Amino acid sequence: MTSMFPLEVVVHVVDTAEKYGEMQDPRSYISLFSTTPGNLKKEVEQINEGFVCGRDKVLDLVTFSVKYGCLTNDDIGGGWSKSDIPVLHVDSDTEGNGRTTQISIDTKISTRWSLAINTEEIEDFLFKANSDELVPADGKGSNDGWHIIQFSGGKNSPRRFDLTLFWRKNYTKSAHNADGQKTKQRPLLKLRTDVNRLTPKAARVLMKLPSWCSQFGKSTSPHNLAFLTSLPVLF
Repeated sequence: MTSMFPLEVVVHVVDTAEKYGEMQDPRSYISLFSTTPGNLKKEVEQINEGFVCGRDKVLDLVTFSVKYGCLTNDDIGGGWSKSDIPVLHVDSDTEGNGRTTQISIDTKISTRWSLAINTEEIEDFLFKANSDELVPADGKGSNDGWHIIQFSGGKNSPRRFDLTLFWRKNYTKSAHNADGQKTKQRPLLKLRTDVNRLTPKAARVLMKLPSWCSQFGKSTSPHNLAFLTSLPVLF
């Protein structure tokens, strides 16, 4: 039987995706969205947790995007720390026989994550953990200009990785077009790390939602806290 209700998903997001190299505090909010058509105005009114809904509440969760959703940061509280935020660090960037960039990745407390690599800028890459080659440099496919790596491991899984990027010859060198106007650019890398932790605000929202509400992530192992970060093309 098909449900007559929208399937709602709740996740607490800590977002540093547009703050690379900045010392500003990350954005912290609860996202409520539906995987089926329909708005969430009635649910938002009933739970009364300060949600604002609309198609301007677009959320890029790396493996998919929320086109319509609801966000709130009212009384957002804690449940996470800055030491939990994943890190994308540029170790080296060299021009020789083509441009090559070395990136170190630290997923911190997370062993379930998704990484998107911009294949409009990157021709190939090599991905390692503890010197073990996880993804060889052998040509990559892409979907809509992205190659996505998804990882899910146990508590003893690696959390630090080394990524070598091999750039395309025609990679972007300026944030401005030929007319001198600044253009909006897609990031070079996007990373989402998932954590099996229910923050106080997310728990309160879930408690007020109907029984058909879904928790974020796999149904058999939901992870209710997600960290978002990215690396711009012009780092």
